[in-house]
Amino acid sequence: MKRERQPQSNGFLWNIDNLQTLFTKNSSLNPKLLHTSNRKDIDLRIKFLDDVINHKLEFDKTKYFQFISESDKGISREPGNATKNFINLFYEIENNNITVPLLIGKFTSKKIKSRYIINEKKIWSEIENITGYQILDGAHRLAIALFKKMNQVPVKIIKPLGFEIPNYTEYLKYKEKEYL
Repeated sequence: MKRERQPQSNGFLWNIDNLQTLFTKNSSLNPKLLHTSNRKDIDLRIKFLDDVINHKLEFDKTKYFQFISESDKGISREPGNATKNFINLFYEIENNNITVPLLIGKFTSKKIKSRYIINEKKIWSEIENITGYQILDGAHRLAIALFKKMNQVPVKIIKPLGFEIPNYTEYLKYKEKEYL
């Protein structure tokens, strides 16, 4: 699985982060430490799993479907394929556990700069750094782990140079009223 580069990010620093990842050993963390206040998209993913798996709701009737369809945030995916792939990943993890470690950034400052993108414009703010961790890659795997109430997930922890911390909580405050 190849990690997708963030929109408008520094490609040189992104490649350094990828090199760090190659030489970082696997460890494990409690997924609750990775469920940070700036990532309301994780909640949308968990709700999607509940809606589809437990309540048999059609993919396109979920807020997550609307979110994944958005191109404003800089990354858009074909929502039909993205939601189908997410459910397939759920069943793969159900059968085999998480086999690809989540990529985690370790941050030591009390505040962290975060951003969201609307109409190709970055909007920056600071968030409180409560756990010291931010998910860099693996939001779907994290949502599945939280949905399944796993106590530990495999991770690789790096000190990222090129990763811009997304603030999907602020993005969703702006966009969620348009959904459904």
